[in-house]
Amino acid sequence: MHVQGSEATPAWEGRALDRSLAAARSRSSARARRLVDAARALAAERGSAEFTVAEVATLADVSLRSFYRQFAGKDELLLALFEEEARLGAELLGAAVDSASEPLDRLRSYVVELCGLLVTGSGYASLLVREYLRLGERRPEDLRAALAPLVDLLEAELNRAAAAGDIRPVDRHDAVVLFTAVLAHVHAAVLFPPGEDTPTSASRLWDFCRSALLPRGEVR
Repeated sequence: MHVQGSEATPAWEGRALDRSLAAARSRSSARARRLVDAARALAAERGSAEFTVAEVATLADVSLRSFYRQFAGKDELLLALFEEEARLGAELLGAAVDSASEPLDRLRSYVVELCGLLVTGSGYASLLVREYLRLGERRPEDLRAALAPLVDLLEAELNRAAAAGDIRPVDRHDAVVLFTAVLAHVHAAVLFPPGEDTPTSASRLWDFCRSALLPRGEVR
């Protein structure tokens, strides 16, 4: 029975609204994922972010209006791509790290495997080279949040090695420095090819990083 002046929402109306919103969220999520997948494909194909929002929308089979309902612009899309790649990368790195038991071996696996993940598919590595510093300057908090899964995993492994006495005491800053050292190594490999394969180059990087992490006075 309807009560004149009542502002209470009927239970059935609330349930109907919830179902409608759930369906809308599902469709929106699917569109957003298609757009990120399209951006990944174009980046891999061109080796850069030299593609337009319109091209991304066309490849994802969504309208430009739908694109802008999902993302404020191209930078927002690139940040979403970095976040998705970091999440997937952390899962792969976690599996690689868990294949080793000794703390230093686990750290080495992280460094070597991260180099491999970034260099595999030169398109993504080139995109990272060109966009990482730019987004870091324009959207530092968003980029830090996007890459956090990779830094979090590295920090956990550094703490494990420090607790075992294999490296000096560390903190979050050490994880950030080591992570950015790997990125800088990839940047250099793209801009100035080292003339050696990726595993060899990554092993040289690990030797460099390990020396910086050893307890004071130790040389190995």
